Amino acid sequence: MTLKEIFRTAMRSLRINPMRAMLSILGVIIGIASVIALIAMGEGVRNQITKEIQDLGTNLLVVRSGEPVSDTEGISGAQIEMLSQPDLGTSTITVQDLESARSSSYIDDAYPMIQMVYDIEAGGQDGGEAKQTRTFVKGTDGHYIEMNKVQVAHGRFLTTKASEGEEEEEGEEGAGETVLATLVAQTLFGSTGEDVLGREVVIKYLDPSSMEQKQKEFEVVGVMEERRVTVFNNPNLEMYIPIQDAQVLAGGYEDLVLEINAAVDSEDNIDAAKAALEQVIRSNHEGELDFNIQTQEDLMETYQYIFNVLTALVFGVATISLITGGVGVANIMYVSVKERTKEIGVRLAQGASKRMIILQFLFESILLCMLGALIGIPLGLFASFLINLSVLPATPTLWSILVAFGAAFMVGVLAGVFPARQATKVEITEALRAEF
Repeated sequence: MTLKEIFRTAMRSLRINPMRAMLSILGVIIGIASVIALIAMGEGVRNQITKEIQDLGTNLLVVRSGEPVSDTEGISGAQIEMLSQPDLGTSTITVQDLESARSSSYIDDAYPMIQMVYDIEAGGQDGGEAKQTRTFVKGTDGHYIEMNKVQVAHGRFLTTKASEGEEEEEGEEGAGETVLATLVAQTLFGSTGEDVLGREVVIKYLDPSSMEQKQKEFEVVGVMEERRVTVFNNPNLEMYIPIQDAQVLAGGYEDLVLEINAAVDSEDNIDAAKAALEQVIRSNHEGELDFNIQTQEDLMETYQYIFNVLTALVFGVATISLITGGVGVANIMYVSVKERTKEIGVRLAQGASKRMIILQFLFESILLCMLGALIGIPLGLFASFLINLSVLPATPTLWSILVAFGAAFMVGVLAGVFPARQATKVEITEALRAEF
């Protein structure tokens, strides 16, 4: 029995029961499509985040609370925790550290950041209906807009003077002012134009000291230009207030900030700037290293670790789908062996070797799974296209298609081995007496 005859026999078997063949490979089709779509989604998010971090610039240093993780410890949950926003009361970063950072060697500029989520309200006066929304409120200063190279469409940004700790007189500009992103302005006032300037916004917050619900009023002094939505967040859903007001809302910690973002004068001076910044901040903390300084490279390593974990989970889910599909193929192949007992007996009686019988059924199993791959791959690419249009960036890759083909082949081999071996255990005399 030649390989050509094996192929012809396998194709004839599929043509006899096309519906059964299609149902048997349905699990393989779903598994292969899942592999393509999930890998494409993971690769798309990876590429998007990499681009966004690069767009921030490779000369950015971020100072946060918490002891640094040593190289020997590797990337762990401690580093991942750095990506979250802790409570201001637990922060060890101070306003003095901010001023030290601005005067540190190799540092061009720096700005503070306190980010919280609050319910905000506008309107409700003169019989009008009040409108509410929940948004990210960022406490910072005028250096933020300069370092991030973003623009204000109408009005102005926060007054830098008030945010740098200089004494304010009652009614001075900078107290109780806010700048709204486009979607926040549209939600609250139905407009993103100049008519929003001078309007009043109320932030509702829980005072941590008294555990009472309070509110603070802010006057809109600016509306940001619309910005590109990223994987990290939607910057059009943000509201900016002076750092001192953010400290009040977060519990009245006048000297604390959550993080400091510092711009190095040159990419070549990253290491020197990091060492100098660590030294000046450490001197503020009586020599204690209760903070960490991350570069963009450190941030990428942290995200890379997260991506590796997610990739492993993706492959786990896809493997379960393929195993389920393989069980279906193995079941059909086992039934096929039982149904073709007399055919097997005839071939053995004609001198076919057991090896050729095994190859016949193994080839049929592999052929079924490869057909599943040929259908599942275009389906997965189409699903990736839809995901890319609607939910997340998805970038199909050639290696994911090769992985899908390889996985389909392995499933075909594993699903066909047992039924193929069962076929060779048939006694010729018993097989010849079997009914078709």
